Amino acid sequence: MKLIAGEAGLNRQVEWIHLIEGIQPASFLHGGEIVFLTGVSCEGNEWFRAYIEKVFCCRCAGVVVNIGPYIKRIPAEIIDFCNTQGLPLFTIPWEVHLVDVTRYMCRFLIDDEKKKQSIIDALQEILLFPGQCQNACAILENHGFSISGEFRVIVIRSEKMDDSEEILTFLKIWDSQLVAISYHNDIVVIQSGKKLEADEKKAMQIFQYLTDKGLRIFVSVGSVVRQISNLSLSYHQASAINILAKREEKGVVYYEKLGVYKLLINGTPRSVLEAFYEETLGPLEEYDNSHTSNLMETLYYYLEHECSIKKTADHEVVHRNTILYKFNKIEQILGISINDEEDKLAILMAFKIRRLL
Repeated sequence: MKLIAGEAGLNRQVEWIHLIEGIQPASFLHGGEIVFLTGVSCEGNEWFRAYIEKVFCCRCAGVVVNIGPYIKRIPAEIIDFCNTQGLPLFTIPWEVHLVDVTRYMCRFLIDDEKKKQSIIDALQEILLFPGQCQNACAILENHGFSISGEFRVIVIRSEKMDDSEEILTFLKIWDSQLVAISYHNDIVVIQSGKKLEADEKKAMQIFQYLTDKGLRIFVSVGSVVRQISNLSLSYHQASAINILAKREEKGVVYYEKLGVYKLLINGTPRSVLEAFYEETLGPLEEYDNSHTSNLMETLYYYLEHECSIKKTADHEVVHRNTILYKFNKIEQILGISINDEEDKLAILMAFKIRRLL
């Protein structure tokens, strides 16, 4: 086999091989196939360009043309198209038996798929049993996956739980070297040996790519861990903060940029956070719900804007006396003083907890 065009696409993921002799059967491609062509059922020259365009639109990984009595040479326009689109185009002489080539490639692909599945299983075991992962680490090393260095987890979560397989498929096509696995209801991307700036760029690229595909997703990035056995820590961080991406409509959030939120998610049981919130702000939220009022909104704006009565009044387009009346009502409901620093800190923490629940 000789590569004659489309060198830019040599990093495409190969899923399988298929022999297709006409344009219509190309519609059955799933994407990622290497397509073999002899031209035995085609006549003239017009079909060739349409055939190449069709298999390209069906996301094939590459095309192998059997040069012989039916296709004697590759037209220049086909070479130009494949170079422009980054579609690898190979030729193979007629004397080479395709059955031998395809048998070898099928065996290779099956063995490669088994290897990838073993790596996925080992990574899932590390995430599930972080303290008992010696066997999983040995499996990774046996398959050439380096377990030394630093690692970070990127979590991709879709609004629809059944989008997982589609996301994994898109990620394979986008970057065949990306290590992505399905874990619980998340897609987990494992980055190794990267700095935050590089991972920020990768996370944004993933977010942009998948949203361009019409998927409604939220991406979160955990912190770096220095041993792969601690990978679950980065995962739990990224998983815990993913809800912030949805709540704040940021698309991508980073654990290392979360400030005080780190204190709330590192080992603090959800039940403790829920209890603190209910004790601190629960009565006020209940009052708002039953009286169709916005005391919670007023209090949050006030705390987030330098505790300025003027800014709060301007924001709500009301007189400052109205804001003072609201504060008096809030103090009665919660049994606190808005001017007390300890009370203000507790309320602000409760608001932040609310965004995590």
